[in-house]
Amino acid sequence: MSRVRVAIAGCGSVSWHYLNDLKTSPHAQVVAVCDVREERARERAEQFGIPYVFAEVGEMLRWGEFEMLINLTSMQQHYPINLQALQAGKHVLCEKPFATTLEEGQTLIETARQRGVHLWAAPTVVTSPAFQCMAQLLAQKAVGEVYVARAWYGHGGPSWGPWFYQKGGGCLFDLGVYNITTLTGLLGPARSVVALMGTAIPERLVEGQQVRVEADDNTMVLMEHGGSVFSCVMTGFVYGPYHEERTVELVGTKGSINLLGWDWHPKGVEVWDAERETWKVVCDDQQGYNWNQGGSYLARCLATGEKPLMTAEHAFHVLEVMLAAQQSAETGQRVPVQSRFTAPWRE
Repeated sequence: MSRVRVAIAGCGSVSWHYLNDLKTSPHAQVVAVCDVREERARERAEQFGIPYVFAEVGEMLRWGEFEMLINLTSMQQHYPINLQALQAGKHVLCEKPFATTLEEGQTLIETARQRGVHLWAAPTVVTSPAFQCMAQLLAQKAVGEVYVARAWYGHGGPSWGPWFYQKGGGCLFDLGVYNITTLTGLLGPARSVVALMGTAIPERLVEGQQVRVEADDNTMVLMEHGGSVFSCVMTGFVYGPYHEERTVELVGTKGSINLLGWDWHPKGVEVWDAERETWKVVCDDQQGYNWNQGGSYLARCLATGEKPLMTAEHAFHVLEVMLAAQQSAETGQRVPVQSRFTAPWRE
């Protein structure tokens, strides 16, 4: 397969970023876009020279002249659209999360297996040079044994898309998912979770209208990875400006490894040099990596046979961690996590 034909579901603001990246890929050709607001789909088609426009995903799937669907719709619509596409025999890349319950996630993975197609979910953080550098430093025990880690990512909350604040949305599913993917990728699967979660701001002004907030906007998650290895994720829609230095910290017995920038837009890795007793920056060239490159990356994998670093099993594990965090916050109890995944970067 020299070029993968791609269809986009959901033509909101995120689609511009994906399409802007896909247009530069030698392995992808976007042939169709779809949105329930057909005028938005037509606008994207005109901007990027895309030949086919649809207002309904089912209609686009019945047309079917593509290999991979990229699902950029609202979180609450991810599962039904993903399921339709997999049942139609299409590879699927979905924005996070790819489902909102474990049962939905299991159904998607099993459907992909049955149909002989691939399922992936954002975020793509494990594909960045910075992540790979940190994973290598951990494997080399560059800072000794790492037992402690923390990460944080937040902002003031979206001013568009009421669904961010409705049931099935929230800051953990939208933002915390990045850090949970990163930390489980580096430290291994979580075995149990304890969390605090709340709604600090009960009403939001979204697209000129007051919206009652039903989902979390302030969350802290503590994960236990086994062997007395613990990590903490802080996330929320209640964050003002803050320094983007060291947004992920891995603390070892002989030093620390710090991510400079965010894991979705890294700038480099800082590591403690024990011999010189000073910090040094490594991996400051991110080779153009950004969060919106999942489509072009996976098209390359499909076209060339390259093994993707992203897996459905890792995405499912992250979903289970987030759902366990919700359960922990509701009950005040520590919640076990059952799923595991194999990390391709460790093979």
